[in-house]
Amino acid sequence: MRKILAIDDEPPVLRCLETVLESRGYKLEVFDDPVEGLRKAKEDPDVVLLLLDVKMPGMNGFDLYKDLLRSRQMPVLFVTAYPRSFNAKSEDVAHMWQEHFAAGTTDILYKPFDLEVLFEKVEGLIGPADEEDSDP
Repeated sequence: MRKILAIDDEPPVLRCLETVLESRGYKLEVFDDPVEGLRKAKEDPDVVLLLLDVKMPGMNGFDLYKDLLRSRQMPVLFVTAYPRSFNAKSEDVAHMWQEHFAAGTTDILYKPFDLEVLFEKVEGLIGPADEEDSDP
C-alpha cells in the first residue's frame, strides 16, 4: 500500500483527501501543521507522495517544498485555491516548472477539485495504490 502525506491548514480538506484516497487503497497521513508535516516527510521513507497546500500560516508550501528537496526527492502534488500562486513570472515557479513539472515529479490541483482529477493526478505521479512500491 502506497503511503501519501498531506499537509494543509484546513482540516476539512485533509479529511476529504484522507477519506477519498484511502477509499482508493492508499494509506494517508495528514498534518495541519506544516512544520510537523515537513519533519514527517523528511523522516518517513515509506512516504511516496506529498500533497501540499501553498498558502499556510507559518510556512508556505513553496518554502516547505524547497526545504524537503534538500533532504530527499519525492513527487509533490500542490493542492491550492490560489491559482495566482503559480505565476510564471516568479523565479521559484519558473525553476519548479522547468525542473520538476517538466520531469513529471510535480503537479498542481486547484481547489475546489473534482475527485476524478485528484485520482488521475495522484496515479500519474505514483501509480495505483496496489502497484508495487517502485518508481512509477
